[in-house]
Amino acid sequence: MSTTPADVHREEPLGAVRDSLSEKIYGRLRLALMTGVYESGDRLNIRGLAASYETSPTPVREAIMQLVREGALELRLGHQPRVPVLTIPQYIKIREARVPLERLAAELAAVNVTDDVLDNLRAAHQRFVQSEQEAKWKEALAANQEFHFTIYRTSDNEVLVRIIENLWLLAGPFVNNQYPQVRRAHSEVHPHLLIIDALSRKSPSEAGELAVRDLREGSYLILENLKKAAAEAAPGRRRKREKPAPTSSDRADAEGS
Repeated sequence: MSTTPADVHREEPLGAVRDSLSEKIYGRLRLALMTGVYESGDRLNIRGLAASYETSPTPVREAIMQLVREGALELRLGHQPRVPVLTIPQYIKIREARVPLERLAAELAAVNVTDDVLDNLRAAHQRFVQSEQEAKWKEALAANQEFHFTIYRTSDNEVLVRIIENLWLLAGPFVNNQYPQVRRAHSEVHPHLLIIDALSRKSPSEAGELAVRDLREGSYLILENLKKAAAEAAPGRRRKREKPAPTSSDRADAEGS
């Protein structure tokens, strides 16, 4: 069954306290933005969200404003909140900020990893693979997010995890827009399996390096896909701007006029 914004919104009953409502809605919207429920440029209707949460618009508005302050949403006077459309340079800056943080989180996880964590990682990866095979892209994105944040939470550093979450929040819709066009070839050994192997051997440096490799390889596929799309679009734009060269008959007509 496909994941929809309403599924995320109705995940659990809401309490009656406004602060609690706002915090729960904020948390679910964060998760929705990170896992591909919303895409770049999508607009969020506050009254529609309030109806799906079975609450008033006030706590929804408070959650939205928190996300606006964090840069995950943008809001202009007289317009609905919108998911920002990142430029490529902005995306690259976010990626480069993620690299040392996710390396450190994976290294710390290799020290703290348990058999239960490894089992959870294998299960998340299996859900990811199965969702891709069934073309359930939203579920695949959610499973991928679960895989990585299982590792990051195993670092036992909640400050580090929160910062990584914030960066995923900013880049998530941009990355998700490129999926599934940037899936890896099925013949490759998936980086998830390599990371699990390094964690199982409690090798911090290898786990950190593989986490960064996974990030950079995925980013390379995204940027190559964008470059290809731009190249395919360019000839069409040039044809619209360029006038055809005059033929001999055109020149003869011009000379006779």
